[in-house]
Amino acid sequence: MNRRIRIYAKASFVPEEIREKINCGCDGLEYNLREDFIKNGDCFETYYPKEIFTMYNVEVVHVPFYAQGLVMNMEHVFQHKDPGPIRNVFRLAQYCADIWQHRILVVIHSSLSYFDFIEYELFRSHLVGVLRQFFADFPMVDLAIENVVPMEYKPDRKESPRLCNGTFTDLTDMVRWLRERFGERIGSVLDICHAAMTEKYMTALLAAADFLPQEECPDELDYSMDHFFRAHQGICKLIHFNDFIGNGYLQNHGTPFRDPKKAGDLLEMYRKYNYDCPMTLEIQEENYKNCINYRQTRAMLETLQESRYHSGTIEK
Repeated sequence: MNRRIRIYAKASFVPEEIREKINCGCDGLEYNLREDFIKNGDCFETYYPKEIFTMYNVEVVHVPFYAQGLVMNMEHVFQHKDPGPIRNVFRLAQYCADIWQHRILVVIHSSLSYFDFIEYELFRSHLVGVLRQFFADFPMVDLAIENVVPMEYKPDRKESPRLCNGTFTDLTDMVRWLRERFGERIGSVLDICHAAMTEKYMTALLAAADFLPQEECPDELDYSMDHFFRAHQGICKLIHFNDFIGNGYLQNHGTPFRDPKKAGDLLEMYRKYNYDCPMTLEIQEENYKNCINYRQTRAMLETLQESRYHSGTIEK
């Protein structure tokens, strides 16, 4: 039996956007930090209006994805001699934990494969040392590592596409290695849009290379959503619930689910593998002061869960 899923809303440090997400209905906020936090993180307590942190329940803080034109993945920010920028993210999370009197999750991307994670011995050693200090200094903060897309590309930056280094389904092996050192203070984030894009592009690549067998696909070549749910089972602290259209990039990324059956199938996998973590509806909007897509997606989820409740498969 599964209880109702807690639904979070993602928001930037914009009071009007936060109020709109509160009005839409959510169980908590996931703050989407941007480049301005890298510049002002040392004094965030005084730089930002305090109401941002006190107006509604904060549950998650997401590390900025881009700063000064650079990707802010775990393997990048944790190898710097100065951990100040990422320390400020943890400090912010602890600040929110003190206000709301519960644990706060910090989310960060990683494109490392498990092979590279093990081979990069100096990075691993530094990462473990920094995390040990952070977890001691910020006792109410946990860390979750998020799966990424197979390729990063921003046409407006006039740069070649960046092929990510990971094999995508083995991020969970890295998380489990870290959990052996830090226990449940480390977990994963399963981003549905990223996983679905990975399935789209890796399946096309494997087919073009004639690597896909005619018979049943083995685990090492399986990029299905079911495989992602199996891989994250037991360690997933959060799901980013969103879809994509077209190529999945820019305005095609993080779109709402238009097909209730597709969303329902994902909820069935959530139940099948005994997940109990919350979901953040990470949905793009034309106007973040009128979050139509968020409202529709949340209503769809409520309807799907209600139908399961009446069928006797879900607890209130």
